Amino acid sequence: KRRQRRRRREGNGGRREMFSSSFSFSFSFFSASHCVAIVLFFFFLLSFAGEKECFRDTVVQKYVNLEFLFKCIVKCIVKLFYLRDKAKGKEKAQKVEKYLCEERNPVSVVAYYIVVLIGYVLALDFFSGFRNSGDERRSKLGDDAQREVFWFTFHSILGIITHIIVLTSDPGIVTEKNHRLCYKMFPFDDLLYEEGNTCRTLNIDIPARSKWDVVTNRRVCKFDHYCAVVNQTIGLRNLRWFLLYLIVNGVLCIHGGFVCWNQVMRKVPSYWHRAKEGDFYGTFLPALMYHHTRSIFSMFVLISVGFGVLGFTVYHFYLVLTNVTTNETYKYAHIRQLNKRLPKDERVAAVNIWNRGIVSNLKEVLFPMRVY
Repeated sequence: KRRQRRRRREGNGGRREMFSSSFSFSFSFFSASHCVAIVLFFFFLLSFAGEKECFRDTVVQKYVNLEFLFKCIVKCIVKLFYLRDKAKGKEKAQKVEKYLCEERNPVSVVAYYIVVLIGYVLALDFFSGFRNSGDERRSKLGDDAQREVFWFTFHSILGIITHIIVLTSDPGIVTEKNHRLCYKMFPFDDLLYEEGNTCRTLNIDIPARSKWDVVTNRRVCKFDHYCAVVNQTIGLRNLRWFLLYLIVNGVLCIHGGFVCWNQVMRKVPSYWHRAKEGDFYGTFLPALMYHHTRSIFSMFVLISVGFGVLGFTVYHFYLVLTNVTTNETYKYAHIRQLNKRLPKDERVAAVNIWNRGIVSNLKEVLFPMRVY
């Protein structure tokens, strides 16, 4: 009995030391990570805000935006390879910048598949500890892990399939053969779109709500935006597939985050769960950060990205239900900024004449009109 009491005291002391050391490590880790997260949050907030109309012709629009950041990174990387010949490095940087920012290229598509592959390999690494276990408890955990492997694999394949569907879909291209059909689809509001304008490239009458995409060099009916991740223009015919892609990949990221959490919970000793019930944020979570840093960090990143993608999806559903495209939101914002500078009697009323109600707007996206 004395030996058992001594072992219990030593075990409790080791646990207290473990939790205290993990708490000190995790407190500094969380403090540093919170500072970095706050800085990145405000930077990306300004990056997206720099594209808004309220920052037009300001320093924020010129320097604090994602395009300017990406171009600076590309220039710095390319110039590192041409330190001796600065003139040649500048020329190469301009070519690479033009290829990546102004031309349709598969770089972002390859990057997407690499990210999905890395996430899947990391998930398999998390599951690997439960496959070759000896006792009954471990074998049961191994069966549960194999079940999660199956569903996570299925979800990952579904995400890749939706990406391929958007990549190969038709956004609703306006050509010389079908421009009359596209011309009759939407009425002109004589504010955002005026009747009688001619496309200089195709030499056809410009349909309402269409726009010339400078990246793919095509005129798209009901142009929404160009998405570099799927390397495709989003328009009338493929907006529904783009929304499906956002939903599947947003849920996939959150699914991956919960997979990381489940695997960590299966690895922790049983006496940790008492600390979980007693003091979750003060003791249990810091201990997890200390002993399972990679898994917890992956969980935070995946869940954060997942909710970010789903938030972007909710915004697009709002545009769908009000029958407004992303391109038109910028035009409406520009009109509102102009109205602020004009007297009240000279202001222009921006009315969305294409909003036909929630049900009709949703049908227009889910069952789009044919352009051929």
